[in-house]
Amino acid sequence: MNYISQELKQFSKQIKYAVDNYKSHGISADSISNIVICGMGGSGIAGRIIKSYFNDKIAVPVEIVNDYSLPRYTGPSTLTIFCSYSGNTEETVAAYQIAREKGCKIIAITGGGQLQAKANADENRVYHVEGGLQPRMALGSPLTYLFLIFFDLLGQYKNADLTKIAEFASNTDDYINQSGEIVNRFAESVSNKYIIICDPFFEGVAIRFAQQINENAKLEAFVNVLPEANHNSIESYYGKQNTNFIFINSRSSNRTNLRFAFLKELLGEAVVAEILVKDTSLNALYHNIYLLDWMSLQIANKVGAVSNQIANINSLKEFLSKQ
Repeated sequence: MNYISQELKQFSKQIKYAVDNYKSHGISADSISNIVICGMGGSGIAGRIIKSYFNDKIAVPVEIVNDYSLPRYTGPSTLTIFCSYSGNTEETVAAYQIAREKGCKIIAITGGGQLQAKANADENRVYHVEGGLQPRMALGSPLTYLFLIFFDLLGQYKNADLTKIAEFASNTDDYINQSGEIVNRFAESVSNKYIIICDPFFEGVAIRFAQQINENAKLEAFVNVLPEANHNSIESYYGKQNTNFIFINSRSSNRTNLRFAFLKELLGEAVVAEILVKDTSLNALYHNIYLLDWMSLQIANKVGAVSNQIANINSLKEFLSKQ
């Protein structure tokens, strides 16, 4: 496995760093009517995971923005959270400026750059992440900060739980072995495209996994969410011998469980790997994120991809910098 795996091994350390450095934002839940989380790529995916997790736990709507602008409804009662590992992601920096002009409440999660400079100058809360990694390999701290921010709003104290999760994640050999066993099921089909079928609870995690396959293994990966995908995508599942299917189901809906069972039978001889999920706890969420990250590197290793190189992304950035 290539050296980027050494970065992934820091996941536990990143979780602990956020727990140790978190300070209450002091924003009252009664003062906000909605929450908007802004970020791109490896920095932005934490917001999607958070939205899925808190969907039935928080009373205000949560929106994810992967763009230069904010929804029209945002204003002084909006809590905007900006995530950028480098602090120089142009979409996120542009959205920050709009939030500032609209008088939104602002929190930044970053390792420096323009975002940190602007947030500090405006005396907004900044949660720092350690630098030196590929952004997609630095998820532990931004994700944990976001959880702590949301738990803070709900008046809940989960630091001890997150510290315990960090301890479990330090057992990297277990994750490497388990992820390797799952990927071995694909055998000769490992270089095919991947369709990840999940339920709403795991939508953010599934998108994260697809993005990791894209960037680390340089392969196509797509996410189909049940039950919605049973009303459209299911009609593309004919003769899918060139596709690997991965099921991620929280088992929180009996009707959705039946849909997964039907699909398994429908797909027949297509390669299907089911990710075993114990429950919808915080621990299970982190566990599956980390397991799937290791799976993406196992796939990359099997196909001979150079995971630490992102030539197309860098070419795009160079092109945009000249415009």
